[in-house]
Amino acid sequence: MSRMIIFLFTALLSVSILADHHKGNGKDRPKGDLFKQADTDKDGRVSYDEHEKMIARMAEKGREHFNRMDADSDGFVTKDEAKAMRGKMKKRHKMQRKKRKMLMEEKSDSDE
Repeated sequence: MSRMIIFLFTALLSVSILADHHKGNGKDRPKGDLFKQADTDKDGRVSYDEHEKMIARMAEKGREHFNRMDADSDGFVTKDEAKAMRGKMKKRHKMQRKKRKMLMEEKSDSDE
């Protein structure tokens, strides 16, 4: 039961962090959508098997994310650990945006 609670907490926290990351104009969104990612045989349909594989990939990413948040590896994520992870993610995304902006400026300068 406690593992289910931890999993649900992690899933909700992950969704919250992703939602925060994806707010705005959408430029920071990953390429493609979930349907395209799930449709591995590219037939325009998602089979039950493809769906289950996608769910398994998402669960694995969730476990990896939880383990990154659990800084002291005690099997629990505290508010402080979650807050620290969110701060790290914001800082990383800010740096990525800054790099993209610099590259775009360099490209526009070279086009002139």
